[in-house]
Amino acid sequence: MTTQAPPGDDPFVAGLSRYAGGLRGRYARAGSSRWWTPVRIVLVLTVLTSLAGFLQKAPCRTQQWTNDYQYTRVCYTDVFALYYAEGLGGDTATGSRLGVPYRDHPVEYPVVIGGLMWTAAEITNLLHPDEPKVVNGQVVADNRGRTFFDVTVLMLALCALLITWSVARLAGAQRVWDAAMVALAPIVVLDGFINWDLAAVALTCLALLAWSRHRPLLAGVLIGLGTATKLYPVLVLVALLPLCARAGRLRAFGLSVAGAAGAIVAVYVPVALWLSRSYPFPDATCANSHSLPAWRFFFSLSQTRGEDWGSPWLALRYLRGHALDRNVPCGTSPLLLNLVSATCFVGIVAMVYALVMLARTRPRLPQIAFLLVAGFILVNKVDSPQYCLWLLPLAVLSRPRWGPLLVWQATELLLTVANFYALVHLDHGSTGIPDGVYQTAFLIRDVALLWIVGLVVRDVLAPRHDVVRAGGVDDPAGGPLDGAPDRLSLAPMPAYATP
Repeated sequence: MTTQAPPGDDPFVAGLSRYAGGLRGRYARAGSSRWWTPVRIVLVLTVLTSLAGFLQKAPCRTQQWTNDYQYTRVCYTDVFALYYAEGLGGDTATGSRLGVPYRDHPVEYPVVIGGLMWTAAEITNLLHPDEPKVVNGQVVADNRGRTFFDVTVLMLALCALLITWSVARLAGAQRVWDAAMVALAPIVVLDGFINWDLAAVALTCLALLAWSRHRPLLAGVLIGLGTATKLYPVLVLVALLPLCARAGRLRAFGLSVAGAAGAIVAVYVPVALWLSRSYPFPDATCANSHSLPAWRFFFSLSQTRGEDWGSPWLALRYLRGHALDRNVPCGTSPLLLNLVSATCFVGIVAMVYALVMLARTRPRLPQIAFLLVAGFILVNKVDSPQYCLWLLPLAVLSRPRWGPLLVWQATELLLTVANFYALVHLDHGSTGIPDGVYQTAFLIRDVALLWIVGLVVRDVLAPRHDVVRAGGVDDPAGGPLDGAPDRLSLAPMPAYATP
C-alpha cells in the first residue's frame, strides 16, 4: 500500500515544508508501507498528544491543592476533584468503598457521565482492594483518587482515538490527513482531560460517521447517547433538519430523531426508576431547597445557574456592575437571563436555517453543525474551558486549514489560562489577574471564533472557497445528503449539487 502524502494545498503546511526540503515533487517516489497508513499515523499522533495532556495534568495528580496550586500550574481537572466531591470513594464511616452516582450522591452531570464515573470507580477499587486503610478511624493510606484519574484519562484517550479515526473517515480518502489537525490539536493537551467532554465528542463524531455511511437510525442512537453525556450533540439533529428538508430526506431525519429519543429514554429510565434517590436541591444549606431526584440535578442546575465563566452575560455583568436578574434566591432561575440567552440562540438557529435555504449550493453537514455549536457556545450562560473540544472536529471538517484553526486554538489556550488565574484573583485578590484582563482574553477568543464562523459562512455562500468541495466532491460526511438534488430551496438561482 502506498502511503499518501499530506496535502500541499494548505499554506501553513506549504510554509513549514520549506524547512524540510519543500513539498514532494512530481517524480518523487512515495515509499510504500504495509503498516504506516495515514490513519494509523494520525492515531499514533493522537496517542502522543494524549500522553502530553496527561503529563500536563500530572502535577495536580500528585501535589496538594494548596495556595491555588491547581490554578497557578494550570493543571486543574474536574476528574480528580469530583472523585472526592461526588463521593465516588465511598464513606469510610460506614465501611463503604464505593459511592454509586445518583444513588449515594447527586451528580450534576447527565447519566452517561455518571456511568463513566461509576465504571472508573469500580475499576479503581479492583486495582486497590485493600484501600482505604483506616487506623483508629483515620484514613492512613488511600491512593484511589490518583488511580481513578489515570483510569478516566485512559478512557478519554480512547475517546480521542475514536474522534481522530472518525474525522479521518469523514474527511474522505482525498483529505484523510486533515485528521492530523485533530490528532495534534493544542487544546487537547490543555483542555482534553479537564472533564468528560471527549466522550461526548467521540459519540458525536461516531454519529456523523454513521450518518455518512447511510445509517441514520444508528446515527440517531449515537446522538442520543451523546446528548445523555453532554447536551450539545442534539444540535446535530438541529443541523440535519433544514438540510434534510432542502434535499427531501426527511425520512432519514425522522429515523435519526427516533433513534436519539429511544437512546435517551433507554439510558435515563433505568436510572430514574431504579437507581436515583432524592436529595435537597441545590443543597441543604439553601433556604429554598427542595427534594429532587438526583437524575434531574443536571437539568435543574442548567436552569438555575447564573452568568458563569466564559459567558458574554458575565462580561455584561462586569460592564454594568450587576447581573441581568437582581437578588435571585438560591435554587431559583434567573428568568431574564434565561429568556435573553434562549432568545439569542433561537435567533442564531433562525439565521443558520436561512443560510441553508438561501445558499445557492446546499451547505455541507459539518459546516451547519459547526455554526450551530459555535453559536450555542457564544451565547450560552457558561463556556467552560473544555467546551472548545466540541468545536474541534466540526471546525476541521468545516474548514480544514491549519493556520486559522491554530490561531483560534491559541486564543482558547489563552482563555483557559486566564480563567484559572482569574480564579486565583477571586480567592486572594492581590494575585492572579483581575476581571478586566480576563474579559479581554474572553473577547480575543470570541473575535477569533467569530472569524472562523465568518470563513465558514463565506464558504457556504461562495463554495469556490470551500477547500473540501475543491476536490470535486459534494459532502463526504453528508450520507443521504451527499449529491442529493434540492427539493426545497429559497436560493435566488437554481441550486447546484456537485456530482
